[in-house]
Amino acid sequence: MIWWLGYVVLLAILFVRVRTDAVAPHAPLHPGPDEPVRLVALHHAVFYALLVGTPLEALITGGAPRGRLLGLLLFAAGVATYRTAGRALGESLSPLVMPRPGAELVTRGPYRYLRHPMYVGQALVAVGAPLTLGCRWVLVLAVLAIGILVVRSALEDAALARTFPEHGRWAVQAKRLIPFVF
Repeated sequence: MIWWLGYVVLLAILFVRVRTDAVAPHAPLHPGPDEPVRLVALHHAVFYALLVGTPLEALITGGAPRGRLLGLLLFAAGVATYRTAGRALGESLSPLVMPRPGAELVTRGPYRYLRHPMYVGQALVAVGAPLTLGCRWVLVLAVLAIGILVVRSALEDAALARTFPEHGRWAVQAKRLIPFVF
């Protein structure tokens, strides 16, 4: 039962947004002609399928007992990384690949070391969430999700390079997804 509680709490932390009155909501974004809308939709669909499929698999199979603590730790690290990176992006946060109009290139916080820390957080969640409930079949979706994140990060880097002249200098010091490696 503790694994289910951990899963539900981390899922709530991942999705529940608290907005203060001082922060106005973003204007709706409209994808431009170069926006890879199908990739963005696939990205979101795979992650939602993974997060819904995990408890369904656990209810059907009961879940494997091994690997749950590791899963919970990865899931928690992923949620913390995702939320910290999102907070650092602030007004520049966008669900699309192309930068939000008027956005700045964020190079502070976790973006000092990685160009896509939110995607790293999502990858940790994709692996950790199923393991938390002892699920193994849903991990197939985690592999797909990570592949999508790699493709999306490359497309986003190209879009950022076209938009921000300082991207090249930043990209030399901040790795794409794995600190000090890639």
